[in-house]
Amino acid sequence: MATSSDALSISFDNGLGSLGNGWNVDQSVPGQITLAGSSSIMEWATGPASGHGYGTYTIDAQVNGSQPGPGIVFWPGDNNWPGQEIDLMEITPNGDGAQYGTLHWNQGGDSYSPQVFWGVSSGVPHEYQMLWEPGRITMKVDGTVQASFADHVPADFAHGGMNDTIGFLNSNSHTSLTVFSVDYTPLGAAAAAPTATTTTTPSTAAPIDWNALAAQVEATFLATGCWDLHAPIIAAPAAPGTDEAVDWNALAAQVEATFAATGYWHL
Repeated sequence: MATSSDALSISFDNGLGSLGNGWNVDQSVPGQITLAGSSSIMEWATGPASGHGYGTYTIDAQVNGSQPGPGIVFWPGDNNWPGQEIDLMEITPNGDGAQYGTLHWNQGGDSYSPQVFWGVSSGVPHEYQMLWEPGRITMKVDGTVQASFADHVPADFAHGGMNDTIGFLNSNSHTSLTVFSVDYTPLGAAAAAPTATTTTTPSTAAPIDWNALAAQVEATFLATGCWDLHAPIIAAPAAPGTDEAVDWNALAAQVEATFAATGYWHL
């Protein structure tokens, strides 16, 4: 049996892998599974160590329809609800087909925090990715960060908490979910790329408040889906003796790259 520290890769060319608990799953097309009507498939949730913990989860899938029904769900390993359910993809109930991610936790009942994915459409394949690490869960679609949670993030089993199992469902006759592949890489399984070192020249200019800049970039992204600074909130001086303007787009890109690599909003 695979353990939570093992990497996982399922392509559906040769069966369902660890996804052994399911019903009404269409396996008629090699290399994919489809869930339509009332259907579901997941790993067996039999205790806190079931499933997987910290790491990167990558799901290649396509949602069809604009109503609630499809879901990419990480279910509590002990199979108790309410609990630490993490939903990497669901559809909002307002009829516009918008997708969103949600973190659930048990606080005397089901408590949750949803975040809408900007510009993610049904009817085409997407790469859905979740990074679960200590104190933070980050969700991406097609490489773009769409949601980030830093409150109520559960610890995994190896760190005194509980793992989650991977699952997919559909509960609407007007929607479906097709899954092409499932991959999981435990946190720290791949070495990080070396960080280049640079030499800086001391300056007498007033220091830039990078934390404020990063907060503005994040706020702009959550409001507009764009990584830029429409209205800089700090006065960053040009190099002494020059009239050179600050390249806000370059700074925003650097903030995004740093967040994607480390999970922290800073430069």
